[in-house]
Amino acid sequence: MSTGNNFSNYPPNPTEPSFASLKQFLAEESLSRFRFAMFLFVFFAGFGLLFGDPAEVGLYDPRWIRVTHVILILISLTLSFKLKSFKQYTDPVLLFHFAIMSVHSFYLLYANGLYLGYLFGLILVVFSTGVSINNRRVLIPVLLIFIAIAFFVGINVKNPRIEVGMYYFGLISSSVLSVLVIGFRMKTFETLLQADVQLEKFQANIEEELELAQTTQKSLVDLEFPESGNFRIYSYFKPLESVGGDLIKTDMAKQGELDFFFADAAGHGISAAMVSSMAVMAFKMNAPIAETPARGLTLIHESLMGMIGGFFITAVYMRLDQKKRMLTYSYAGHHPAVIIRPDGSVNTLDGRGTVLLALPKLFNKDYTIELFPGDKVLLFSDGLFEFYGEDKEFFGYDSFVNLLREHTSESGQEFLESVGKSVLNLHRSHLKDDMTMLLLEVL
Repeated sequence: MSTGNNFSNYPPNPTEPSFASLKQFLAEESLSRFRFAMFLFVFFAGFGLLFGDPAEVGLYDPRWIRVTHVILILISLTLSFKLKSFKQYTDPVLLFHFAIMSVHSFYLLYANGLYLGYLFGLILVVFSTGVSINNRRVLIPVLLIFIAIAFFVGINVKNPRIEVGMYYFGLISSSVLSVLVIGFRMKTFETLLQADVQLEKFQANIEEELELAQTTQKSLVDLEFPESGNFRIYSYFKPLESVGGDLIKTDMAKQGELDFFFADAAGHGISAAMVSSMAVMAFKMNAPIAETPARGLTLIHESLMGMIGGFFITAVYMRLDQKKRMLTYSYAGHHPAVIIRPDGSVNTLDGRGTVLLALPKLFNKDYTIELFPGDKVLLFSDGLFEFYGEDKEFFGYDSFVNLLREHTSESGQEFLESVGKSVLNLHRSHLKDDMTMLLLEVL
């Protein structure tokens, strides 16, 4: 028999948003805090521009200083939205503006006798800087210099309008609070980053395990089949994840017939693949001694019953007599396979049987059908029809059989690919189960 196969993972949805790493998230969060501080700075620096001349109320506050400072802040704010690489410079740019704002504020405090309005503004600037900065090793020395300048201004100011103690208390307390806030926040960030490192290591280990599991999974689905002049066999397999629960296995029976074991373990992923692996071993062990397909299913059921709990497997066991062109098959809870005649008619291979591992005893029987040149027998998993289409209606088994009638003129791998593509085009979302098909053609 000739070979034919398709083994690939379901492609990711290109429209699905990708999730950023924790480090990227923290960088974005830092950029947001920087913009918050800049908006606060521009409000404080520009607030005086909204009113008349400060000299009218006895304050010295040159307008050109505020205008210059507002322009610098707006430039930085604009760059934060325009430059993608700006997020890595938020700390030094913020400290630059904090330094300018502090010099401006201390100058106005000194010139205006510690005017309370300027003091409140500077307290707000100190606190917002502490909330927005990321590096406490940089912030603490900056704040120490800031407090030293504050003491210098407080000592040398003439005719203070408020208590100098209040002035000291406001600036020192806001500086201490800023350090405490950044300390608490950075400790939380460091804990998150450590957790992220551990998560990345765990994810790397999982990916290695999945690669190994996928290699094992490929051995569960036969991709090459014994050669014969009268028959051709083709397979199609698209697992939902890196590994799945569907399997296709063949084996030569003791009288020279060819046995097929097509099964679907409940669920998908690694656990289903493990169950499928055990089912394959049971099939390989029992196929040589199984007198009939029904007996083969019983032996597989008995072999697995004591080892697997909480899972069940639907399966079809077929035995092909190549000389007589007779196909004997038995079901274990699997939906009916179909036979496609040369005239394009599509009929089900009737039969029923108990699901493997569902009950202590298996109840199933053998069915036999004669094959003729041009016949095609198709086995398929429920992933081909158990889904909701674009109209949000359940597709179902009967609809899948009707879809097959649109492709009866095709054969071989082309037939399987066309059917698989048609099913994928009907999905309104991602696959919900593995998609597996086995095609047996009679020449």
